[in-house]
Amino acid sequence: MIRKEKIKKFMAGIMIGVMVTLSLTGCGTTDKSASNESASASKEINVICWSEYLPDEVLKGFEEKYGLKVNLTTYTDPDEMLAKVKSSSKGTYDMIIGPAQDTQILKSQDLIQKLDTSKIENFKNIDEQYLKESNDPKNEYTIPYLGTSILIAVNTDKIKDDIKSYKDLLDPKYKDTMVVVEDARPIVGIGLMANNYKINDTSDEGLKKAEDFLTKLKPNIHAFNGDSPKTLLLNGECSLGLVYGGECALATKENPAIKVVYPQEGIYFTFDMMMKTKGGKNSDNADLLMNYILDPEVSATISKSFPYVNPNKAARDTLGDEFKNNKIMNIPAEEIKKSQGLTDIGESVSKIVDLWTKFKG
Repeated sequence: MIRKEKIKKFMAGIMIGVMVTLSLTGCGTTDKSASNESASASKEINVICWSEYLPDEVLKGFEEKYGLKVNLTTYTDPDEMLAKVKSSSKGTYDMIIGPAQDTQILKSQDLIQKLDTSKIENFKNIDEQYLKESNDPKNEYTIPYLGTSILIAVNTDKIKDDIKSYKDLLDPKYKDTMVVVEDARPIVGIGLMANNYKINDTSDEGLKKAEDFLTKLKPNIHAFNGDSPKTLLLNGECSLGLVYGGECALATKENPAIKVVYPQEGIYFTFDMMMKTKGGKNSDNADLLMNYILDPEVSATISKSFPYVNPNKAARDTLGDEFKNNKIMNIPAEEIKKSQGLTDIGESVSKIVDLWTKFKG
């Protein structure tokens, strides 16, 4: 769940969410080597992850194979995750699945640890084009889980125009027709990209251009929706949108008239990453879960539930041609080269928050 990203202001001192156990502890595996692998100090693992991003059947399968209990804490906003991890005592969480751009924040605050990929055999299944991500170029701290993009979605039954650019969305004829994901940094970033600035630009000049773009776009926005933007496209409430790739894939499957556009300026594209916390009490179990998630069959199961970009080349082979030929779930190479992802911009994020608050107000 490459995946939902939102930027909100959170009050200091947020209370730690109650960790929810998704399923009962399964019986131990009969495989001797697997039993030895799981014989760690504890019989559980504590994970914090996006909501609706790890299928129940995957968690249950892991529990049954290794005789371990998964305690899952979920979040719906990256700032919520950061607040929970920062405010919790060391060892509360063992593993994080979160946005790539948070890697530097977590690393700088000594909240994550380096990985030993020799303990994660299925790391070899990751497609090399998705390694060496800018926030962790040596893959020391992160392993790609799923990738997400924001694409232009068009209901071609209602809109016959040949939309090619972000600027095409500013046409007054599209008044009150759009659904836009409620996700500050990438949407502000799209305003920057529409004006030939980089997505992480924080210059006053660049942000003024982005603000002008969003101001012109606002009359065309019918609703902001980061949880299920596809719903507004499918029920006919909206005919145009800036929508997460996974949501686009689900929408086009249900209504083939909904098409996606890769704008000429390039797309926002990033991965959610698997990371190990510093001081986790169940570090070996985190290695086991990462390795299990990277198993081709398991990874394929995840993609069937959440059709985001899957970096696992062995899983894509398992999923077959229908999946591999889908240009939403498998972004064309030329679009990947043009894409831009987010990086930690430090205190400059306050500029984005202020711009977004003014835009939404």
